[in-house]
Amino acid sequence: MDVAELARQIEYKVAPEPLIAVQGLANTFAFEPGEERLSDPASARRWLLESDLAAPEVDVGERELAQLVELREIVRDLIDANLDGDAEEAGRRLGKLATEHPVELVAGDGGGLAVDLTPPATVDGVISQMLGIVFAAQLESEWPRLKICASDECRWAFYDSSRNRSGTWCKMETCGNTIKNRAYRRRKTTTAARGT
Repeated sequence: MDVAELARQIEYKVAPEPLIAVQGLANTFAFEPGEERLSDPASARRWLLESDLAAPEVDVGERELAQLVELREIVRDLIDANLDGDAEEAGRRLGKLATEHPVELVAGDGGGLAVDLTPPATVDGVISQMLGIVFAAQLESEWPRLKICASDECRWAFYDSSRNRSGTWCKMETCGNTIKNRAYRRRKTTTAARGT
């Protein structure tokens, strides 16, 4: 994986390697028109190759595109659950995907097993690798730090590196202040309407 390229795409609050690959996938999502990175097979292949998440010979057709988009939806739902706590349906879908895509492992010199991070030659391999990265992040307690920005105008996946894991917005100075200012104006309007 090309960590520098993924960090460039994500821009801020970047997850550590290899979780950055899953965060990068989550942020291929288009909230603004023209931002969709998985709009068709060609754009999905381009993103995989730019990010060095697949080998140059990877083939991406409609089926593979649909699989990548499904994985992204599941990942985004799970990340969103890190903030709101409702992961039941996404967890069920992730479990089904995991039975269809066994994770490739490699053994280190000391016999320790890890996810094989060699860029796969197929989208099925990419999905298996991403599932392995999610699993490893869950084991290492990094997974709960990956969240979706609470701002309805943003919804960007960010890595919460705060000590108490209480981050809610990808950027406090934009998303957080916008939400806080709206809440303040609502309270002021409600107070004024009551005449107090």
